Amino acid sequence: MAVIALSEHRLIRIVVLCALYVAQGVPYGFLTVTLAAALVEGGLDAGEIGGIFALGTLPWAFKWVWGPFVDRFGNSRFGRRRPWILAAQAGMVVSLIGMWMIPEPTVALRLLGVMIVIHNVFNSLQDVCVDALAVDLLPPEDRGKASGLMYGAKYLGTAIGGGGLSILAYRYGLHAAFAGMIAIVAAIALLPLLTVERPGEARWPGDRAAKDGNAGSNDSPSEAPSPASIGSLLRQLARAFGNRPAIMTGVVAVLATAASGLLAPIGAILFVRDLGWTQEEYGAATGGIAVFAGLIGSVGGGFLADLVGPRRVVASCSLILGGLLLFFGLEVIPDRLASDTPMAISIGSETTPELDGSGMPSPTPQAIPPASTGESASGSDVGGRDTTFVAYLVVEALLVGAINAAFFAVCFGVCRPEVAATQFTAYMALMNLGMSGSQAVAGVVNTHQGVPGAWTIGAIAQFSVAFLIPLTLLAARITPVGRSPGN
Repeated sequence: MAVIALSEHRLIRIVVLCALYVAQGVPYGFLTVTLAAALVEGGLDAGEIGGIFALGTLPWAFKWVWGPFVDRFGNSRFGRRRPWILAAQAGMVVSLIGMWMIPEPTVALRLLGVMIVIHNVFNSLQDVCVDALAVDLLPPEDRGKASGLMYGAKYLGTAIGGGGLSILAYRYGLHAAFAGMIAIVAAIALLPLLTVERPGEARWPGDRAAKDGNAGSNDSPSEAPSPASIGSLLRQLARAFGNRPAIMTGVVAVLATAASGLLAPIGAILFVRDLGWTQEEYGAATGGIAVFAGLIGSVGGGFLADLVGPRRVVASCSLILGGLLLFFGLEVIPDRLASDTPMAISIGSETTPELDGSGMPSPTPQAIPPASTGESASGSDVGGRDTTFVAYLVVEALLVGAINAAFFAVCFGVCRPEVAATQFTAYMALMNLGMSGSQAVAGVVNTHQGVPGAWTIGAIAQFSVAFLIPLTLLAARITPVGRSPGN
């Protein structure tokens, strides 16, 4: 059977990149929805759950450390990125097996936390390698679209981890959900295992590499050589960050995820404990329509970024989202929390009584906030009110998806060609630092500001993104990897 080289097959290249992003999203959705709901039912408060969330995202804040090593030690007869990806996928599977072997995961929190950190070390390594593979293989005309599709794939993985695995955990227990997640991540690892990056590379240890300098396809950039030394790469990276647009891109990266990280753990407490949602109801709501809308938003945002410019997409969507969060923080949430009237929400084809609450704006899956009403839960008023909140959920998720996909394109444009993979990884790490930091303080914010205050703070962070994103524009455009000047 002929060996498939990703550089020569555009469709397969996109499918493999997107599948690897699904593998990243499944554990994230599991952590922020399925496991969060189980921890709430186990009696943990917002601060404790925020701490677990922070353990999951903290390794991502430091994933930039992987960049120089992946770039420096990336040449082998098996490809420049593929060996790293396979090693990372293997580590992800092994760490998930470790979680599955814990008898009571919601009780043995210290051991669970250690395994979460280990898993996300490998997950973040996989992300670095996949981003580098995308930079290496994607031609310039595919990068905007590919960034949207890849981010959309991560939403799909989040839906599987937060929606599908949540239902599995509710019906068959948390260990069944761990087993399902192991199967998914292991199956995705088969894709890079059965393909190679470029023609002539060895797929298995027993294969003979027949690589030559002329191999490869014309539709992907030529393979860049590894830096001569780690010191040389770090010096190039320091020069890459030594200008205002690059610095401001880093600032925006931190702010872009601040609202999401802050509101995710607070929302878990609100919906499961305060509103009385079951684990299955919470997972169905947060892992369903919101994630699907986010997927559509990210794909659409990537295509729209190619049409009108990524900064315009980030700025306009951030202004709209900031206004939405501010409205909920000042008006909707206080009104809902002040009402004690039972209410029903519709999740798929089921109806759950006696719920009232608010939404959770985040690129992680969202809950469907019920509306307060004086009518009976079976009254006709329920459907109309629920339609309003479902519309809010869809709009919010669409905006977040579009913002993140377009910001990916901004980062690609700011990166210098000689250190594009490492610099891009640094920006993604800063985004995770913003999320991890805001998750860590979620308990303090919830205690001192309450739910409405948390949503208002999130709105301020989102407005800041809109005002700062124009400062990331380069005065003299840096030619992206694989593109000739003037294109």
